[in-house]
Amino acid sequence: MQIDSVRVGTFRFEEKRLPFKRTDFQCKEVFPAIGPYNAIMTAVSPKDEHQIRMYRQTDFSELHRIDQICFADGIAFTEPEMLFYLSHPGSIIAVAERGGEIVGFAAGQIEVEASAHIFTLDVIPEVRRQGVGTKLMRSLHQSFRDRNVKLVDLEVSVRNYAAQRLYERLQYRSVAVLHGYYRGREDAYRMMLLL
Repeated sequence: MQIDSVRVGTFRFEEKRLPFKRTDFQCKEVFPAIGPYNAIMTAVSPKDEHQIRMYRQTDFSELHRIDQICFADGIAFTEPEMLFYLSHPGSIIAVAERGGEIVGFAAGQIEVEASAHIFTLDVIPEVRRQGVGTKLMRSLHQSFRDRNVKLVDLEVSVRNYAAQRLYERLQYRSVAVLHGYYRGREDAYRMMLLL
C-alpha cells in the first residue's frame, strides 16, 4: 500500500491503489518500530471521530462557553437561562465529542405528551459542515421517539440559512414567521417535524 501524500497527523491513500474511494484518515496511535518500518499507524475516518453521548452535569460550563461562541450577545443563553433549560426534568441533551473534547450539543425538552421543543443546536465553528449537527439532531429525535414524542418544533433565525437547510434535510417544515423572536431584534421561522 503506497501513500499518495502526507500531512501532519493525516495521510491520504491513492484511490488507484486501493479498492475503495479516496478517503482521509487521521493517525490515532503510533507504535514502536517493527521490522524495517519506522512506525505502524492505525487510522480512522474523520467521519467516525465525532461521538454522541448524553449530557452530564460536569458538561455545563463547557456547553455554556460553546453557546457564547455560537450566538451573539443578547441571543446566547445567560448562565441562569442555560441552567434552567438543561436542568429541567423534561430536557434531553445530546453532546458531541471529538478526541474527548466537547464540540457541540443539541438540547430539547418534552413539553406536553407527544410534543417536544428543541431550544438550541450549537456546534463550534471548527467542526461545522462535518455532520455533527445532523448526528446531534438525529440523537435527539431518537430520544424523543423512545419517549413516544410525535411532534417536534424549533425556531431558527430567518438569516441562518445553513441551519434552515440542515433542518429541511431532516424533514422540518417552516410553519410560521415569529417577528422579533430573538430579543426583539431578529425574526425567526418556527419549524416543525412529525416523527
